[in-house]
Amino acid sequence: MAKLRNVDWSLVSFVLALVPIGIIAIYSATRSGAGAEFVWRQGLFFAIGLGLMAAVSWVDYRAFRDFLGVVYIITALALVAVLIVGAERGGTKGWFVLFGFSIQPAEFAKISLIVGLAAIFTGRTGSVEAPRIVGALAAVSAVAILVLLERETGSILVYGFIMLGVMLVAGVPARVLLLLIASGAVMVSVLLSSDLLEQYQRDRLTSFIDSESNFDESYNQRQSETAVGTGGLTGHGLFEGPQTQLGFVPEQRTDFIFTVIAEELGFIGGAVVLGLQAFILLRIFRVAQLARDSFGTLICIGVFSMFLIQVWQNVGMTMSLMPITGIPLPFVSYGGSSLITSCIAIGLVQSVSVHRHRGSPVE
Repeated sequence: MAKLRNVDWSLVSFVLALVPIGIIAIYSATRSGAGAEFVWRQGLFFAIGLGLMAAVSWVDYRAFRDFLGVVYIITALALVAVLIVGAERGGTKGWFVLFGFSIQPAEFAKISLIVGLAAIFTGRTGSVEAPRIVGALAAVSAVAILVLLERETGSILVYGFIMLGVMLVAGVPARVLLLLIASGAVMVSVLLSSDLLEQYQRDRLTSFIDSESNFDESYNQRQSETAVGTGGLTGHGLFEGPQTQLGFVPEQRTDFIFTVIAEELGFIGGAVVLGLQAFILLRIFRVAQLARDSFGTLICIGVFSMFLIQVWQNVGMTMSLMPITGIPLPFVSYGGSSLITSCIAIGLVQSVSVHRHRGSPVE
């Protein structure tokens, strides 16, 4: 019972509020086709996610360091295996298909990196040695390179943001962080001029800057802008959005799910969804503040950074503020790997909250 008293029930309630909104939006985007199937699949994914959330929160988060190396190796092997036997979709070879369900290792790698980076910098807030920074860069780079070989750029952005968030709170000097950001910008420029990405992938990443010269590849953004812009204050009404119901916005149940909400429920609906996301971020940050050791704090900051960049990127690309990447909107977009990963991440935060009064701090 003591564990239940320390659960952050506000955080749970915000998640429980977001998922049904997402399921309704998924159904609206797919009701002319296999809408019912997508709904029950998303419901199944959430049931699995809730179970894992509860299981992870019940385990003392400090115990995860004991088998972190094994988890990281399994993650790396999964990323290698998917390059060999994985299924390809939209130019990205990043999924295992088992019994009709798709599993994306790049999503679950986020959890490995959050716990791994927290472990690397544990106990060193305010004074970080160079070997720890190099170790963190090596851990993230190894995973990022494997994901890049899949031609999946969205997850790499998330990995980088998680690393920067954890490093910032861990006390890595500002000059080092600025150097890392500058180096990342250079690598992005090199990537866009290399053969690692197909031309259409490069055009998608740059179309938000110059939509006129990339007219074909900016189609998604033009349609999403139209959907968001015509929603007005209250929207066209549930299942009544013309862009949504006529299927003008591609990948609307996944990457562009926010356009369904903005078009059919308007500014008010979009504000509710973003408000719930903001409350989740605030509660995660609060748990980070209350954590009894730096390991718990940095785990929460890693989760906070993961959700923050995903919300910013996903919503931003629907309004041509950010490039088009395959980053889902947490707890709203369709997809088992994303939803389950998000639930596990919340479970990690809950573990920090639940166990903050138990035992002595371990640095």
